Amino acid sequence: MSLAGKVALVSGAAGGIGKETVRALTDAGAIVAAAVETDQQAAGFNNARPLDVRSEDDWKATVAWVVQEFGRLDILVNNAGVLREASPEETTVDMWDLIHSVNLKGVFLGCKAAIPELRKQGDGAIVNVASIDGIRGNYNHAAYSASKGGVVALTRSLALDLAPDGIRVNAVCPGTVDTPMVAAMMSNASSHEAAMEVSRQKHPIGRIAQPGEIADVIAFLAGPASRFMTGMAVPVDGGRSIR
Repeated sequence: MSLAGKVALVSGAAGGIGKETVRALTDAGAIVAAAVETDQQAAGFNNARPLDVRSEDDWKATVAWVVQEFGRLDILVNNAGVLREASPEETTVDMWDLIHSVNLKGVFLGCKAAIPELRKQGDGAIVNVASIDGIRGNYNHAAYSASKGGVVALTRSLALDLAPDGIRVNAVCPGTVDTPMVAAMMSNASSHEAAMEVSRQKHPIGRIAQPGEIADVIAFLAGPASRFMTGMAVPVDGGRSIR
């Protein structure tokens, strides 16, 4: 699992999974650059800068900053994402566009910007954070599920394109995770505790995930222990996908 000498870039680093991914990669020995949404969030990290994942120019500047600061880029973790719940009829075009511009376009732009630098290393790794919703779908998640399904398909296509360059591309597909994004979603439910209980029941393991449990799998996919894995969408969902 050692990532000593490797340089990683993590988007959405201020979120629950993002923070734990920075921790997991750092614990494995990597130098980690954190891409966050605001200057205020950047203050919580050793190496961080704001990034609008919807902007190709921002991605190019962020990758250039990483290379200038640390001399290389070995690992990209596309973690930034947004979630909005609505029935199909209540899903507005603006909602659809926001979700897809962050969750899918943002992942594509991150990969596009990072590939030239990853190619130089001959053993680069990209890990995209998708969702179990991108494999199975979910009620009132039409836009979100479609965006995460797109991430899964993008991951598989990039894995084929980049395998000759020694770049592996995989995705993690979390179930429900105890993050601020999920907490905000639950707070909109008529009964927070009832919503949490439904979420727990969906997972055969009997609970929702902690962010670190997702981050540890991300670190695994970024490291040498998974060197014969590419194009995989790995459910990290407490058994939810097999029900």
